[in-house]
Amino acid sequence: MCGIAGIIASEVEPTSLERMLKAMHHRGPDDRGSEIFGHDHFQVGLGNTRLAIIDLSPAGHMPMRDPETGNWIVYNGEVYNYRGLRAELVKHGKRFRSLTDTEVILKAYAEWGLDCLGRLRGMFAFAIWDGTRGELVLARDRLGEKPLYYYADPERGLFVFASEVRALLASGLVPRLLDYSALSIYLHNGFLVSPRTLVRGVKSLLPGHWMRIDARGQVAGQGRYWRIPSSRTGVAEEARSRERLEALRETLAEVTAQRLVSDVPLGAFLSGGLDSSTIVALMTRCSNAIRTFSVGFPEPDFDESTYAQWVSSRFRTEHRTVSVTAEDFARWLPDGLAAMDQPTFDGLNTYCVARTARASGLTVALSGLGGDELFGGYPHFRQVPAIARGARFGTWLPHLLRRLVTRFVGGLHGWRKVVQVIGSPVPGYYAILGAYQVAQALFPASFQRRLLQRYEEVEGVWFGLPLEFVAFVDNDGRDEDELALLSRYTIRLFEGERLLRDTDSMGMANSLEIRTVFTDHVFIEAVWEFPGRTRCAGAPNKPFEVALVRPLLGEDYPVRPKHGFVFPFARWLQQSALRQKIFETLRDDALSFQAGLNPRAVRDIAEHAARMPWSRVWTLYVLLEWVRRHDLSV
Repeated sequence: MCGIAGIIASEVEPTSLERMLKAMHHRGPDDRGSEIFGHDHFQVGLGNTRLAIIDLSPAGHMPMRDPETGNWIVYNGEVYNYRGLRAELVKHGKRFRSLTDTEVILKAYAEWGLDCLGRLRGMFAFAIWDGTRGELVLARDRLGEKPLYYYADPERGLFVFASEVRALLASGLVPRLLDYSALSIYLHNGFLVSPRTLVRGVKSLLPGHWMRIDARGQVAGQGRYWRIPSSRTGVAEEARSRERLEALRETLAEVTAQRLVSDVPLGAFLSGGLDSSTIVALMTRCSNAIRTFSVGFPEPDFDESTYAQWVSSRFRTEHRTVSVTAEDFARWLPDGLAAMDQPTFDGLNTYCVARTARASGLTVALSGLGGDELFGGYPHFRQVPAIARGARFGTWLPHLLRRLVTRFVGGLHGWRKVVQVIGSPVPGYYAILGAYQVAQALFPASFQRRLLQRYEEVEGVWFGLPLEFVAFVDNDGRDEDELALLSRYTIRLFEGERLLRDTDSMGMANSLEIRTVFTDHVFIEAVWEFPGRTRCAGAPNKPFEVALVRPLLGEDYPVRPKHGFVFPFARWLQQSALRQKIFETLRDDALSFQAGLNPRAVRDIAEHAARMPWSRVWTLYVLLEWVRRHDLSV
């Protein structure tokens, strides 16, 4: 794991690059390096901070140069099949000077060009300076596990990229201005959605994409190298056949084994739930010395440590449970807020887990994240199809009636919020996506009109999504059954834009690499061979996955109704000291104005907080604190 950064400009100021790397020290405390070189009257600067995982020697130092081609690379991530690729490249005559996956990517690009991306299995974001072509090549993994942000100013001949938004701001080359449309996206979702960020002009490279930038800082081309396949139909009857389940089970075992490669202490998060328990069961196939880690709470209705202990005893892991209290949370909150590279109403639970895991001696931890998205582990797998039917009904209402329904009946809660989808009917193929966005909305459009200073300036946003993202998922593949389509959207949006981003930023804030198993693209392709109406049926209790993994866990594994890994978050935030701090921030009119919000509307929310879900209050508080910390304004 690492932080990467780079600048193309007429003159690269070393201090700008150094400030970017300093801002990402937490991503790579083991080593830091930078290189600046010239090309056609322009300069290129590359930098890296390194968290050493594979080959801990100085041979893994970056930026790394290929002496045969003159190419340079800075890289963040893990390519799990690097040993097989290395063996193949050796047969092609390539010589290696390290044991790193970094050098494998560098040699793979020299051998296959951009086609090398289709051969990589893992999570990654990298930049390669192609000396022959005089171009910078950026690429990001298929699911978006590793972040990659950039800022382009063609008039100045400037291009800047980094693993984190705050590193771009630290460069001094990016204006500290809020993107008003991105602000609307954040308020709708509680997080940002690619390619938008809250900083005007700063974009996120979409998952599964590459980009080429010439020596003058101009984008020379971009493209996509992977899509989730379209789902198959007509095989529901054989979907649970023993042979097909066994094949999928073995694919999952292979994927898990690949993620155990490490030269530093490695373990697993274990909640005792289905997904994490399955990962631990498969890890013990490969090793007799598995370390597991879980978080417990004094609040018995939130504590699941007994289930984790059962799994640990069954598979004989070296287990540790750390109890996190409200006092711990209050003490860690400032650091948790500071860890947010972009504002998010989620993520603090991951921060707490990552912090305690790192303190317990782990450098790498496997996670069960991703199983719920594949197998229907959320209530919205039941709710959204019904809402979509309402969206289709809305297309039959006269336009004026739809507007009146939305204005006078719509609201922030329950069915009143769902009315939004009737007021803004969507084409049939987008009905599921629109319904999903309505169901998840924190502040729908009807409320944002009061909350935003200049709502009329919001452009290019559809149901809280950037139009570029809508085009991205539209071009991702077509599914004929609604649950497969909903699974696709949940992977791309809830998982890709929220969970994986929070996992990266909160894990790396603690210099902890978190590896997710269910996000492997080969496993996803195998899962997509099963109809969504089969694998996602019975939400949120995932009966298909239970059948899949039961042979791994044993007949006596205590399967229970889906609970989810939830912190006593809202309860802790109601404590007097924390509550007072939050409301002081919400009543700071100057800060609300700086963040593009209507101070009176923000104060109203604070005064009526008892009548609305705490997540909405928290969403605004996080936004205001982020704007204050990074000194942005509209």
